[in-house]
Amino acid sequence: MEHTGRTIAHLAVTVLFFLSCAFFSLGMLIPGAAETADGGDMPRLLTEEGISPTWRDDFENWFSKHFAYRDRLVTAYSHLREFLFRTGNDQVIVGKDGFLFFSETLDCYTGENPMTAEELESAAEAVANLSDYAADCGVPFLFVCAPNKNTVYGEYMPDTIPQRSGGTDASDLTRLRALLNGRGVKTLDLRPILAAEKENALLYHKRDTHWNAEGARIAAKAILEAAGRTVPVWMDQPLTVVTKTFEGDLDSLLYPGEERYDEDFVLSIEDGFIYKGNYRTPMDMRVETENVSGEGHGSVLMFRDSFGNALIPQFGNAAEHVLFNRANPYRIDMLDGGGYDLVILEIAERNLRDLIGSDARAAGES
Repeated sequence: MEHTGRTIAHLAVTVLFFLSCAFFSLGMLIPGAAETADGGDMPRLLTEEGISPTWRDDFENWFSKHFAYRDRLVTAYSHLREFLFRTGNDQVIVGKDGFLFFSETLDCYTGENPMTAEELESAAEAVANLSDYAADCGVPFLFVCAPNKNTVYGEYMPDTIPQRSGGTDASDLTRLRALLNGRGVKTLDLRPILAAEKENALLYHKRDTHWNAEGARIAAKAILEAAGRTVPVWMDQPLTVVTKTFEGDLDSLLYPGEERYDEDFVLSIEDGFIYKGNYRTPMDMRVETENVSGEGHGSVLMFRDSFGNALIPQFGNAAEHVLFNRANPYRIDMLDGGGYDLVILEIAERNLRDLIGSDARAAGES
């Protein structure tokens, strides 16, 4: 009798498993049920070369991103994990007090997988070459690193994740800055500046990787001061108006089936600039602004990554003309005939390895 009971239980579990598989497979035929996450078209079993030897793995990978109601299930599962266990997924770390952190910043935080001496030398050489080219053109150059959120707000990381011993002195950024300073490259360390200001206001989004508008204001002000430029009066005033309209990238990774919004500060002035060209989003590879208020000063070429998104309105209002370029390797020869009087290279701390080979001239790009 006991054996029969176990057999029935095993059979029930097996049937439930296959019914679930059938539901999520056949459910893809329901309009609007199949998800369209990145993953391309369904892999073909038969190709021009015959039967694909990798079809099974390719299909499993594709199906995992397209089965019916995927985003809803991932969202429900993430709610459960965050609420009960304070854990996220392979891309998102759930911290304290509602803070989320990007998993790609984990090595910087723990000190695992640091840049080797050779990598640091290569990165420093590339940046120094860019700086030297700017100097030959008579244009000041400034290297700025946007700190990872857990560099500034490490106290909100989970207690189960140990922080790097040795503090910032052992970090890739500190070691790279030492090499750059030794090569005569002007650099700006935002870490102590942001650490000092975070007691006054939240400087990074809780549910996003990046600094918010107040953090960007402080960074922009520090950049202008380091470059010897006049800081506009409005930039010297802390932002106080807050709206909850910002869509956090980490929330999107954790809850793909929901629209969730994070708080952000509102710039204290009306935009006094216009976008030139076919502007779509701050993530465009090329964003160009022209000041129409008469209050802008100077022409800036800024090489940047996603942390530069929040800097666009800051510099668009502060400078007469700005070209924000997100392409790497960097085209420092854009200075030729461009009329720029300042070059800024902004890069996130987690992306420092991307500096290796970042001089487009050395990479052979034309």
